Order: sequence, then C-alpha cells, then structure tokens
Amino acid sequence: MFGQPSAASRLFERVAILPATLMGFVFATSGWHQLWLSLLSVVVFTLNAAPLEIQRRIVDAAVKGGAFRPILLLTIGYLAVVLAFGLIKLLTNVYRGWIAESAVRALRLVIDRRLDDIDHERRQGTTDAVSISMILAECDDIGGFVGTSISVPILEGGFLVTVFAYLAYLQPWMALIGFAVLTPQLIFVPLMQRAINRRVTHRITLLRSVGHDILVVHSASSSRDEHRKFDLVFSLNVGVLKLKTTMNFLMNFTYSLGIGAILGFGGWLVLRGQADIATVVTFVSALGKIVDPWNDLVDWATGLAVSSTKYRLVEKQVLRMHRSETEAYQ
Repeated sequence: MFGQPSAASRLFERVAILPATLMGFVFATSGWHQLWLSLLSVVVFTLNAAPLEIQRRIVDAAVKGGAFRPILLLTIGYLAVVLAFGLIKLLTNVYRGWIAESAVRALRLVIDRRLDDIDHERRQGTTDAVSISMILAECDDIGGFVGTSISVPILEGGFLVTVFAYLAYLQPWMALIGFAVLTPQLIFVPLMQRAINRRVTHRITLLRSVGHDILVVHSASSSRDEHRKFDLVFSLNVGVLKLKTTMNFLMNFTYSLGIGAILGFGGWLVLRGQADIATVVTFVSALGKIVDPWNDLVDWATGLAVSSTKYRLVEKQVLRMHRSETEAYQ
C-alpha cells in the first residue's frame, strides 16, 4: 500500500499546461483520494471528544469515592479509544503524505517535460534557471499542500466544533471563555499572515532572478547585484521570522490567559456549587485540545496563502514555456 504514486497523479503527468488555480491542481493530482481522506478526517474528529468525557468520569468517580472497578473499566475504555484514535490518525497522516508526494512528483515531471520539449538553441537562460528553481525547491511546498488542502480544515475544524459543543454541554459560560481565547487571533493572525505572504512572494521573485544571473550573465556587475539581492533576501527572511515568532507568542499568550480565566472562573463556580472539580479539570484539558487544532488551522491558512502564491508563479512559467514551444512549431 502506498508503494506507487497515485493513479490521478500519473495521469496528470501528461498535461501540457497546469490548471489555472491551486485548487484545480489539488483535485487534478489527487482526485477521489480527497473524498476518502475527508471521510477518515470525519472519523478522527468524531472520536476526539470521547477521551474528554471518559477523563471527566474517572476524575468524578475518584473524587466521590467508592469501588475501584468502575474506574478500572473507564481507564480500559479510555486506552481503547485513544488507541483507535491514534491508529486512524496515523493512517490519515500517511495517506495525506502519500497524496502530497505523488503531487510533488507529478508537478516536477510536468515542468521537466516542458523544459525538455524546448530545443536547446531556443532555450533562454531565464527559462532554464526558473525551471530548475521550481523543480528543486518550489514544487515541495505546492505538492505538499495537496495532502492537507481538504482534510486539514475538515479534521481540525471538526476538532474545534466537537470540543466546543461538548464544553457548551458541560458548562456554557466556561465554554464561552474558551471561545474568547481564539477571538483576538481572528484579528491579528490574518493581518500578520498577509504581511508574511507579501515577503514570501518578493523572496521567490528575487531568488529566481539570482538563478538567472548565475547561469546566464557572468559579470562583475551582476555579481554585485546578486550580493545586493542576497542581502535583501536575508532581510525578507528575518522579517518573516519575526512575524511568525511574534504571531506564535501572541497565540500562546492568549491561550495562557484562557487557562487562567478557566481556573479562576471555574474555581468560583465550584465554590458556589454550580460546577464540580471534574468539570474544571476537563475544561483545562480541553483547552489543550483546542489550541493544537487551532494552531494547525492557522498553519493551514499560512500554507494556503504561500502555496497559492508559489503556484501562480509556477503556472505562469509553465504556460510561458508551453507558448514558446507552440510558437516554434508555427
């Protein structure tokens, strides 16, 4: 299983030009696999809330006292659910990676075939340099997104929905606090992501032009220009690094605020007899289950923006090579 590239990606290798959009490329290279991957994702997030409820019952049984047998049975059930959850998620991740690698291979073959179809005498240095850059570097990010394009928002979004629904069932006001943890991120994450995307686009364009200079120009002035571009790429990379680390800091800080609010408000409810210790412990545990899916969704949105930018550049270059080949035969 997974020993050969997918049939859809092998069929895609024969195309002359790439689809106009990234999502068109996703479905062209993965086909029905996206449906099966989505169904696996639904199974995974459906199982997600079960361990939380079992944890709550174990803590509640331990606090109230009594026989050990119910706690033992709940513990065995918890381990069984966690094992099933982990195995299905493992299969999902391997399946997702296989789809991504199949798409990377297909994209590289399409670019390589377009380059081979151009006679050596008609090749321009820019075409060669850009094509080499795409084959060696840019295809990984684009093809990698194929595996996560549909399944990740379904899986991680499903995690968030099931956990929040379960928390709202236990204690609506505490669930509202958990949701408030994510609200500020809905403001600063998109703004910072757009800034990252602009820098990534500029960096790709610069590195492509450097590849052209190295392979074609070979002059002292071009060497000085390359050094200047490398300095600019360095500045762009540092800028992206600062934005990403700042965004992670803000996300972690809002999460910590949420933990503090849950503990404080939950403790107040316990003192008033409106909640029990097991519920507060469950909420604190659930926030950990909320943060990871939310971070994964943010990473997915980042990947979508960056991959879309890279795909547009690759698609334009492949189309340019195709037109060059077509004009030569006319």
